[in-house]
Amino acid sequence: MSITLKNNEKIFNEIIDIANNFDKDNENYLLAYSYFLNFFKKIDTIELDHIVIGISFTYSWMPTILKEIDLKNADDLVVIFNRIKKGNIITAKELLILKDSFNSSLVGTSKLLHFINPEQYAIWDSRVFRFLSRKEPHNYRLQDPKIYLQYLDLLENLKAEDTFAKFYKLMVDKVGYKISGYRALELAFFKGGESKKSAKLI
Repeated sequence: MSITLKNNEKIFNEIIDIANNFDKDNENYLLAYSYFLNFFKKIDTIELDHIVIGISFTYSWMPTILKEIDLKNADDLVVIFNRIKKGNIITAKELLILKDSFNSSLVGTSKLLHFINPEQYAIWDSRVFRFLSRKEPHNYRLQDPKIYLQYLDLLENLKAEDTFAKFYKLMVDKVGYKISGYRALELAFFKGGESKKSAKLI
């Protein structure tokens, strides 16, 4: 499936409006964000204990608890996350290895990827999916690595648009501190994807 039927112009029209109405005083989670990033910034080489600590604090940003950490592929986890930190692009196969290790959740995995490399990886969750697709985020859609990779491609495409600079400056001003381009886009998608039914985030 295509991740969105909206063209780039429509997306920017919507997220600029969202950014104009963004109020950081209503977003308590923003305080913890920079601390999560700094944890991995200070690490040259990621070890297994960093991964376990990282996925644990990642789940403080989740509506569900971390019920399962499967470390049978511990060596692969260390290799993959160090590749991510160095700027390599993840594959669908690697995403499956990570997802299967952490609650079978691509959402939790995406958040950890973002905290490790916020310039190249973005948080992916039900609100983001809802904003882009205007469909309900059923698990078979939300947990598909190929759709997440489409999402990253979309973000890169949006960053290349001339309108992005205007949106990015506005969003950074509203948040109150520097964030990556991917984070600016994802945060606007997240706010735009709030369900009127207050659907549970996955």
